[in-house]
Amino acid sequence: MLRFCGRLGLAAALLLAGAPAWASFMASDLVYVPVAAHNDGTAGTVWRTDLTITNVETTDAVDVAIYFLPSGAGDNSAILDSRTSGLGGRDSEGWGHVDQSLADIPPGGTVTLHDIVGQYWLDEYGSRAYLGGLVVFAYQAGTLDAGGDHQYRNVIVQSRTYDETTVWVPDPDNAGQFIEQPATYGQTIPGVPWYDVADAGFTDLSYQFLTGATEDDSTRFNVGVLNTSDPQTTVLIQIEAYGPDGVQLEDADGNPLSFSFYLGPLQHQQFNEVLSSRFGLSGVSNITLKVSIAAFTTAGTKVVPTMVSYGSLVDNSSNDPTTILPSFSIPYNVDCVWSSRTAGASTRGLDQQTIRRISIPRPLEIPGR
Repeated sequence: MLRFCGRLGLAAALLLAGAPAWASFMASDLVYVPVAAHNDGTAGTVWRTDLTITNVETTDAVDVAIYFLPSGAGDNSAILDSRTSGLGGRDSEGWGHVDQSLADIPPGGTVTLHDIVGQYWLDEYGSRAYLGGLVVFAYQAGTLDAGGDHQYRNVIVQSRTYDETTVWVPDPDNAGQFIEQPATYGQTIPGVPWYDVADAGFTDLSYQFLTGATEDDSTRFNVGVLNTSDPQTTVLIQIEAYGPDGVQLEDADGNPLSFSFYLGPLQHQQFNEVLSSRFGLSGVSNITLKVSIAAFTTAGTKVVPTMVSYGSLVDNSSNDPTTILPSFSIPYNVDCVWSSRTAGASTRGLDQQTIRRISIPRPLEIPGR
């Protein structure tokens, strides 16, 4: 797999049909979906997540395996000790859950799994299956052996988390009358490649910004974080609040507004109405949250201390959510990305960001049977 020598947290500017557009680097053989749901939410909402996977290879069919990391658990690393809790496409590979659509996805092909958490992990995890993250592995079809060895291949992953509701629409058979029909509304949360997460190994890439946080009579703001580190690393996450003027907000005693919490290996955590529940703020808008890896501890030797965050701006009246994607504070190295330099090239003269990008190890591998 190609490892880009600069982090790619910001979109690449392109010109399509004479109008400005953007694209992100999302293809990978290891992808994290920061949050997926099967739960009843606020004000009668019923949240479900559909997962869409596209094979971007030009010649090879791919197989896909998926793990669910339930929220709130202190340590989810045991889930990836075996294939018992994994979802795969072939019975012969020993997956605890099997969906044959995940096997032999053709080049350019796409599959969608509806209500993925409810369909495959509700019986296994029970009440713990309401919320969590997903880990998606992709490999050349039929190459996974009993020990976990396989040929890496790339996919793009998108998720849609939505509420089921009804709407009133004009009755086509009766002018001036309306009929009720089922409908959904929700938010798209893209899968994040393993190379595009916040990384404690490089200072300027150890934190992400979530912008435009607002909580007032009409809007609330939720924040979530997934520990994407290796299975033996715990991270200490710190979230700080900054006002529209860019100055860190303070409490009544003049202390900077922030809170910290530990995320065990592969743990997910979400904070609803974070501005009021964690910072005591109300009637505020355009707040920027800085989500950082403040520290980490590990029992391993292959240490990859990383995380990914996300925000959700929710309308209080309709419960319609808008995804707030995280951003790094620095742009990616354009010259590096579009040059002929490869992961095997000399690092002489390269900046620290580039060196980190080249040398970062993979945090997770598919377990053996």
